[in-house]
Amino acid sequence: MAEIRQKIISCSQGHYYDANRYDQCPYCSAGGFSPTIDPFAAGESKPGSTVGPLIPGDVPHHAGGVQVGGFTPTIDPNQPGGLSERMGKTQYVDASTPAGTPAPVVGWLVAVEGPCRGTDYRIHTGYNYIGREAGDICIRGDSTISAQRDANVTYVPQTREFYIAHELGKNVLLVNGKPVIGGSTKLENYDRITIGTTQLVFVGLCGEQFVWGSEEPEHD
Repeated sequence: MAEIRQKIISCSQGHYYDANRYDQCPYCSAGGFSPTIDPFAAGESKPGSTVGPLIPGDVPHHAGGVQVGGFTPTIDPNQPGGLSERMGKTQYVDASTPAGTPAPVVGWLVAVEGPCRGTDYRIHTGYNYIGREAGDICIRGDSTISAQRDANVTYVPQTREFYIAHELGKNVLLVNGKPVIGGSTKLENYDRITIGTTQLVFVGLCGEQFVWGSEEPEHD
């Protein structure tokens, strides 16, 4: 069986097509097709351009993030606006909280030293990751704090206790001047936490005196 070779030529409108398959430009004949850009020509393709040759019946290809044949380029789920961002982050489910309402605050961190002095940060049930740019608690302006997951503060509703643990931060995490190494440290009201150049005071709402939900702590 003889091999059929492609003979790619360009019409007067800049469309590329196989002359061995078509006697005349199929784009001009069909009408309404956008001009193609020579993939071998110097210079970069412009967004929204069609990269040819695209012959009716052929499968469009994605080339370098350029929209091809009406198809939308694949988006990296980890980039801003990607799937992971649109889906949102996993949240702790509190049976006592009505559906569609924000999780109730269980405590706070208050910056008393550093670039964000005077700012308060809410703590919710479960893990609260601390970072400079991303996380449940964002301490913006302190370049010595990791962009994400420098440390975490955790509230355990079963025991009504708070803990803090080191994550990915380069600096040593301190609680009342003592390093948190190889595990977590239980937090008590008004403990002082040093992370980067920022010092925070911990204030707990939930505990022995108060909890969210139908069961309140028993008082003597």
